[in-house]
Amino acid sequence: MNRQDYQKSIINSLTWLSTQVQVHNRLNLTDINVHSENFYRDLLNLAFGYNLVNINIIDPNAAAIDLGDEGSKFAIQVTSTSTLAKTRHTVSKFIENGLYEKYDRLVILNIASKTTHTVSNVGDDSYSLNTKDDIWDIGNLAVMINDLELSKIQEISNFLNQQLYMKPPEKLPRNVETILRLIELISDEEHPAAGEGFLDEPFPDEKINKRFADHAEYLKQEFLTLYQDYGAVLDSVEKESDIGQVKIRRVAQHLRVYSDKVLTECDGDPQKAVSQLIDSFVGMLNENGFEADTGAAQFYIVKHLIKCNVFPNKEAANG
Repeated sequence: MNRQDYQKSIINSLTWLSTQVQVHNRLNLTDINVHSENFYRDLLNLAFGYNLVNINIIDPNAAAIDLGDEGSKFAIQVTSTSTLAKTRHTVSKFIENGLYEKYDRLVILNIASKTTHTVSNVGDDSYSLNTKDDIWDIGNLAVMINDLELSKIQEISNFLNQQLYMKPPEKLPRNVETILRLIELISDEEHPAAGEGFLDEPFPDEKINKRFADHAEYLKQEFLTLYQDYGAVLDSVEKESDIGQVKIRRVAQHLRVYSDKVLTECDGDPQKAVSQLIDSFVGMLNENGFEADTGAAQFYIVKHLIKCNVFPNKEAANG
């Protein structure tokens, strides 16, 4: 899994919990709110390095805050009520109990969803809460978590799956995912070859046996060898996935232009150019934290070469 996969898993988990809270509250089953205090204590400590403790455990009569980190002077109230009246009441109690002397910042964490208040600040001269920056919900948490290192995001995703018993997304075989990601990558409308397609289909026999006569046996053998491992995989991906024929045609169009530029850079040597193409695409896939199956990528490129979408026949392209 990469950053995007972990982030989706995190969003699914937090959204699931938010929905659970809202439904339970509608049925007056508020126990989930109490359990949420410890859950968010552990999540925030894990994600952002806080040392939050549950104040309600230490002082059952505590008002205005549920979690506190005295070292960082940071306090949180965990709530499922998003009204301005609730915010005013919380800040009022925070001031009344002199908690601003122990904590420099109070954050209201809404475990359902927050609403936009009509005022920018709530409080008085002793303490004022910024209603934009100091009221959070799962949307704020998702954005903040997305800025963390990949290893930390993975750790948070695993924590959420464990705590909420969320089933992780089913992981595709690496060879299948490699081909799917290649299709997405090459068919992207931002691809440098977009809009430069050929009108005519190149001729396989003329290209493989004549244009690249010195390399024909190598290219054919490479295809046959890789086909044993990846042929059925690619057929299944193209027939059963939801990628669509438009993307498949776009892949062919973009590959023709891009590969011909690479072939020119490699002085017309298709073996060298195929290697450079594969290294380029695998490198782009790996940049996002995905460990690509090089063999699957190689097969996908070689198959398109055999189909003449890679290194198109110049005469066909210009004729």
